[in-house]
Amino acid sequence: MRTMQVFPSVADAYRCAIEDGVAVVTFDRPGRLNALHPAAHHALCDLFDRLAETDGVRAVIVTGEGRAFCAGYDLKDSLEAEMQVSARGFAGLGARADYPLPLIAAVNGVAMGGGFETALACDIIVAAESARFALPEPRVGWAALGGGIQRLPRAIGIKRAMDIILTGRTVTAAEGHALGFVSEVVADGEALAAAKRWAAQVVACAPLAIRCSKASAYAALDMDLTAALDADNFPWVAPMMASADSIEGRTAFAERRPPVWKGR
Repeated sequence: MRTMQVFPSVADAYRCAIEDGVAVVTFDRPGRLNALHPAAHHALCDLFDRLAETDGVRAVIVTGEGRAFCAGYDLKDSLEAEMQVSARGFAGLGARADYPLPLIAAVNGVAMGGGFETALACDIIVAAESARFALPEPRVGWAALGGGIQRLPRAIGIKRAMDIILTGRTVTAAEGHALGFVSEVVADGEALAAAKRWAAQVVACAPLAIRCSKASAYAALDMDLTAALDADNFPWVAPMMASADSIEGRTAFAERRPPVWKGR
């Protein structure tokens, strides 16, 4: 499965290519450290909607061109026009709580403000050694309301998150790994390759099982333990258990062969 499909970029925003079931979305404004203007947010929102409906796409990697992942909102643009993002938030991802596909951030440089919030909206963060993370919004009179102050405490705990949120300080990749919001730190230049390695492991699993696992894990965060342990509270469990892939997984295991997933 090595079909290459390219989504054309619009609004000076991104590159996107799909191969081996993995879409790689690259923020492509390196001259602005991939800071995003309003049109970019809307274009990326449309892109992520399309990817979720594209047959064969099983995981999405988000990364940045050049020496930055994303430096946040284009402040130069905000001085010239009213600040705005898409209905789905910064980069078309920040306000999504239920995106169906696994999201992997390959952070190759600075991830500031909305850039950090975009990484936090992903399920797995891989960071280059030189990557830097911050929510500096209070330093320019804003608050990180696009997902930063909501997701960071959930990821690392309220006390560890507050010293980052309230100071706007910069966090290294190594500290991010120690705190728990970075899954892996790799050498500079290797973040995308590492993210593709993680994505390949996701793609090797059954698509419905992955969607069920992701949705259930996030839904359980808002339940008490008793409710979370009751599979009847997750409507996507029964279709997964009754799927052809569920039968295929057991059959392939018994026959000692790789499963052939159909996503149904």
